[in-house]
Amino acid sequence: MDILIKPKKNRYIIYAIIIAIFSTVGMNISLMNTNADKLLKKFEYSSTWNNFMAVFRTSISGKNDVRLFYQLVAVGITLMFLIIFSYRFCVREIVSSAVVSIIFGFCMWFGTVFSNKESWNYFLRNKYVKILDIWYILAYTLLMFGALLIIGKIVAASGNKAEQKAEVKTKAKTKDKTVRNTRKVFFMCAAVLLVCWLPYYIVFWPGFQHTDLPTQMLQYFHVPTRFQGHDITDGVNILYSNDHPYFQTKLVGLCIEFGFKIHNVNVGYSIYTFIQMIAFIVAFSSIIATLYRFEVNHTLLKISLVLYAVIPVFPLYSLLIGGDSFFSVFFLYYMLEILWIFGTKGAVLKNNKFILAMILEIFLMSASKNQGVYVAAAMFLFCIIYFSKYRARIAVCMVVPIILFQFGYCGAFFKVAKIASVGKQEALSVCFQQTARYVKYHGDEVTQEEEEAIKKVLNYKDIGNLYDPNLSDPVKKTFKTESTSEDLKNYFKVWLSMGLKHPGEYIQSFIANTYQYYYMEFRNKRGLYLKPEIMDFYIRKRPWVQKSEAIQKLIRKLQVHVPENLKSVREKGVLAMDTVRRFPVVSWFTNPGVITWMMLIGFFALWTKRRYTPLEFLPVFLIFGVCLLSPKNGNLRYLYPACCMVPALLAAAFGNLREEQANAIEDTKEVSKRRRAGSRKKHRIARTLPEDKRQRVKV
Repeated sequence: MDILIKPKKNRYIIYAIIIAIFSTVGMNISLMNTNADKLLKKFEYSSTWNNFMAVFRTSISGKNDVRLFYQLVAVGITLMFLIIFSYRFCVREIVSSAVVSIIFGFCMWFGTVFSNKESWNYFLRNKYVKILDIWYILAYTLLMFGALLIIGKIVAASGNKAEQKAEVKTKAKTKDKTVRNTRKVFFMCAAVLLVCWLPYYIVFWPGFQHTDLPTQMLQYFHVPTRFQGHDITDGVNILYSNDHPYFQTKLVGLCIEFGFKIHNVNVGYSIYTFIQMIAFIVAFSSIIATLYRFEVNHTLLKISLVLYAVIPVFPLYSLLIGGDSFFSVFFLYYMLEILWIFGTKGAVLKNNKFILAMILEIFLMSASKNQGVYVAAAMFLFCIIYFSKYRARIAVCMVVPIILFQFGYCGAFFKVAKIASVGKQEALSVCFQQTARYVKYHGDEVTQEEEEAIKKVLNYKDIGNLYDPNLSDPVKKTFKTESTSEDLKNYFKVWLSMGLKHPGEYIQSFIANTYQYYYMEFRNKRGLYLKPEIMDFYIRKRPWVQKSEAIQKLIRKLQVHVPENLKSVREKGVLAMDTVRRFPVVSWFTNPGVITWMMLIGFFALWTKRRYTPLEFLPVFLIFGVCLLSPKNGNLRYLYPACCMVPALLAAAFGNLREEQANAIEDTKEVSKRRRAGSRKKHRIARTLPEDKRQRVKV
């Protein structure tokens, strides 16, 4: 697309300037710096307008330190709308851009509100502040609206240009040549990622450990943990908890046991991290090669490869020994198979080997984290509708592993291996948070019957004081595992009746516990685990561990001891990562809110293409949906599986993948197949003829 700044009418230049000023001033409003109450008490103005202007001047006085930044923003918005006024847009483009932009405006307001206060009452306290709220929301809405309109036009223009090039190119590309090129791309990507990631492996050898790892290793060595009789049902008679992936616990445990045998636990950790790093490299390389196979723009795929190679979050998470990294590996391979299904319009389902691989992959993804089975079940419903021609095969490759997981793995295998499912509280974080907030702010309205119903499920006396808007674990830990189904039924009746009395509190509780997943801020520092002192931290923070010398001895034995010659290198590496993570682009991939909006923009671009469906990237948004039900707000590790797909999603969204090209690939495959079948038939005919007539048959 050639950028054109030529407004259709001169007055549109004035409109662009007005929009830029309105939007820039609105974004410059500091809702926390209004001081409206004190201001209105101190001065008496003659009119509402004067009162509002006094509050407004006070609100924008707190951002003088970034005045130059907002001046540049104003210039950028002016140019953006001058470009917009130079083109025509259809109703579909305007409406879809407006809807997404309004959502963005409210998300920015929610983030501003709940990052400073537990409630939005402070921001709705009088009519003057409400006007500023509306202005603030509209400012960000206009910014995103203009950006989306331009993105839509760029995507549409690139798609048309791709079609024109496709008409000129010949369709004589054979299947064998396509396969060779795809394999070449795969090995090239794998080599680039390996070279770029090896320095991380060396500097941060033998890797990083998540805080759940000590509990997993205690379970592996059959040492009782806090889960026995506390967080899970029948905890006394179990050895493992499904709160952590069983297969990962066994794999890490085997590596550590090997480290114990050679008297160097670091080697055990390094073996596991190397295996996991290679698994990530193969997954990323396969996804890029697959998109290359389906004719995604090669330049954008190179940019995606650079992002995977250069952005630190990808190699760092490949070296993290934690359940979320383990799940992310299997999620990537699942996405690879989904891309193949949609890229071939279901034709790949004719391959029995592919079906067997998908059954295994869905089972492993579900076993690596409970949310995997929900992602697989949701995608099954979409695929069974979208690919009606292959319903039987879709049912086999997507339903069979779910049944195996639910009844075989979680049923019979759990009993044999003495694994217990986590308590019901793990799925009720949202409800428990809402109840705790209600008790905290409206405890005087709780009746005796309501209190009794809550007491049978939660510790009623403590939940109000334990309520943390960003974390549900303190409230969730008061859950009573002995509560029956009837107790939960009565609790939900009370939960519903309370919500009908004060629905605003329930909405605020949900937003306060989730806003960082959709608020585009650039200051989030959570989600990366760079310190090796996890075992010492575990002992200090777990009172039940401090009571047992035997447990402390085992945990200290599991502690990573960085070699002296690597300590200074590792410390410099950690310092470098803390610095680099603040850089633009790099910081985007460590911020859950920015990751979410990159995904949304990618989906919007796919939607703009009209004839190209974004359903194959739907699991990415299902991961986001699961994050909204997670216990912790804005934790990168929960959203990391989706983060892994962002570069590939954006490449497909802004590339030239079209349905016509996918059809051409399938047509080429069919032609090649027919040619081979015809050649074999001629050979068979020639063998049945006399020797003198065989020469006449062209084979």
